[in-house]
Amino acid sequence: MTSVNEVVRQVQLRLSQAKIDSPAAEAAMIISHVVGVSRGKLGVMQALGEHLDSATVERIVDLVDQRAKRIPLQHLTGETTFYGVDLKIEPCVFRPRVETEVLVETTLEDFEVTTGELKILDLCTGSGAIAAALADQFGRRSVPTRIWAVELDPTAAELARHNTRDYNVTVLCADATNTAAVIGADPELATLLGTFDAVVSNPPYIPTATPVTQTEAEQDPSLALYGGSSDGLAVPLRVVDQAARWLAPHGFFMMEHDHTHAAELAAMMRQSSTWHKVHTIRDLTDTDRFVSALRAE
Repeated sequence: MTSVNEVVRQVQLRLSQAKIDSPAAEAAMIISHVVGVSRGKLGVMQALGEHLDSATVERIVDLVDQRAKRIPLQHLTGETTFYGVDLKIEPCVFRPRVETEVLVETTLEDFEVTTGELKILDLCTGSGAIAAALADQFGRRSVPTRIWAVELDPTAAELARHNTRDYNVTVLCADATNTAAVIGADPELATLLGTFDAVVSNPPYIPTATPVTQTEAEQDPSLALYGGSSDGLAVPLRVVDQAARWLAPHGFFMMEHDHTHAAELAAMMRQSSTWHKVHTIRDLTDTDRFVSALRAE
């Protein structure tokens, strides 16, 4: 038997030596996952001086060793939390980042005062994180909301269905940049073109000319990372075009993008008669990361 406090100390040390960011937080997540308790309960166990059996410690050590090899934490635990919603995560899907929570927060602020049912379209949904978070938050506000979430990869789409199963979310497996393909996946949408209150998206946007080098990021599927051109703008520009088709006049649009896209995307949208009130928004690291706009008349 080993005390919980000693296990926590050793895990934090191992992760720190492996140069893992936030070793204390990750240690708590790994141990809580293996023990099957919340992080709050783990703190109680520490305060009470409780102990763990050798088999449990071995499972913890195994996960810590894998994490030290830069295997993403979410792939080890099979779960993550995004804007307060617990999500199932698998290697087949892009792992939601905390920075993307700014997109959810800004969308919620735009609809702080609203009447009637909201219709929202989430393009390139991946794990379904954005759709689930918006559905959860609008549900807490008792705002009737229907969300359609579109994902190209069949395995990721199935995972998104799992993550949004408790909400009024329809997940479609289709090319989010192709109107006909989306309507083909749900013919009802043919009658809803030009009527959506919001379109949100975190599409693939990394320039193929500057591939990712971080070990963890390299383990995300390339389909979810790269924006289809050397500058990474091909997919984001198609998403902008799709948003214009789906939104009602004055409908809200917000999309995550590469930091190198900020000036060009905003300028192109401002020059178009399709959009007004175009803004560049920074993420939690103070990096230009999102564009928002309203659909013009």
